[in-house]
Amino acid sequence: MKQLFKGEGFDRLVLAGGGVPRDVLSLFLEAMSAHDGEAVGKDEVRVLSKSNLERRIEELKKDSHADEQDLLIAGIYMLRSFCLSKKTNIFLVPEKMMQQQEEWKSLFNRLLDYRIIHQAGSALTHKSSAGNYQAFAIDIGCYAHFRKMENRFTEIDLSRSEAKDQMRSAPILTEQELGLLSSSVPQNAEQLLVQQPEEVE
Repeated sequence: MKQLFKGEGFDRLVLAGGGVPRDVLSLFLEAMSAHDGEAVGKDEVRVLSKSNLERRIEELKKDSHADEQDLLIAGIYMLRSFCLSKKTNIFLVPEKMMQQQEEWKSLFNRLLDYRIIHQAGSALTHKSSAGNYQAFAIDIGCYAHFRKMENRFTEIDLSRSEAKDQMRSAPILTEQELGLLSSSVPQNAEQLLVQQPEEVE
């Protein structure tokens, strides 16, 4: 294992693959090919996760009907914007909203199918708000422009024992906030998703 990975390379690869063995293996083979078989580190995974997100978006567009493509692209843009503004890869959604609002439930389920977001937990309680919540993780490709995340972005590692407790302090994405995010999606949302922000050292 040490000959194949360096530093946090393996952990980052699993995170980038959303825990899906097929995606993890595919990214690993791509990383090895791109770097002539050298050990894979977190920077190599970070770069690959950008192209991986682009592929997932293309798959989503290919498989979805024309009339729903804009909605799905807007959904990705909204969730990425929310996570970047809150500086975290995890967000909570009220269970009640998921049960009662079919529009938002359908959006989350479709983005889960294409591994743009990943299920991180259910029936969670929040440390400062009443009710039960579902937890989701945004794909690592959505914040791959951060070369270093210290003091810029909080990444909760779902494989760690303290992850569940950390998620109980994650920001809550409410129906009202989704409405505000929806109204501010630009016409060129897809282009902005693919371009991504400038890399931050």
